[in-house]
Amino acid sequence: MSLNPLAPVTDYQSMLNRIFWFTTAFALVATWMLRLYLPTLDRLLGEIDFTLPFGGDKLLPMPGGYLLPALAVGLLTRIYHVHARISDWLGIRECFDVEVILAELAAQSAIDLSLVAEEQLFASRHRLMRTAFYAYVGGPQPNIDPQLVQQALDAWSWFWIGIEATLVFLITGLGLIAGGAYEPGLLTLAGTLLFALNGLPIMRRQCQRYAIAQVRAIVADPARATAIR
Repeated sequence: MSLNPLAPVTDYQSMLNRIFWFTTAFALVATWMLRLYLPTLDRLLGEIDFTLPFGGDKLLPMPGGYLLPALAVGLLTRIYHVHARISDWLGIRECFDVEVILAELAAQSAIDLSLVAEEQLFASRHRLMRTAFYAYVGGPQPNIDPQLVQQALDAWSWFWIGIEATLVFLITGLGLIAGGAYEPGLLTLAGTLLFALNGLPIMRRQCQRYAIAQVRAIVADPARATAIR
């Protein structure tokens, strides 16, 4: 796993690495906020703060009570692919595939999707995406310009980071309110919802722009366009 959270995203695993590091950083901020306003939690987590010898008799403080919970959150979200679970729950990727990618493939192929029942389209989504889209953009050697694929992965990585950050700070805000820290809790919730309502749609539009560019690159080849049609 790359230790650089800003390392270029070249495949799905490197995208997961970036999401992990940023979610861990957001969880670190969330832990700091909770410890700042909830004295009981601060005392509990303070018991796992520790120090390391550094230069003879000097001690280097290591805030384990901040780092360990943040790393635990990052690892759990990485292991269980929390962004994907949220996507499944809210239908984020499902709607994107149908409303953006398949719609653009149909438009470029002169196919009128209004003649297809929505239920049928969603039911066929996985097969259509696998044969008409991922067959050309997936794998180590995609059939289109690799830079287009990497740009799309990069855009999706920031979107999923935004999704997981929203979850982390929603839980933080609710935790602060439950602990009696009403003002910072409400401010955290308000700021998180403001970001979710404004920032996430902007990120999604960036993903949409790259997805359409990939579709147009795919159908630019007459043989591929015929196969897709």
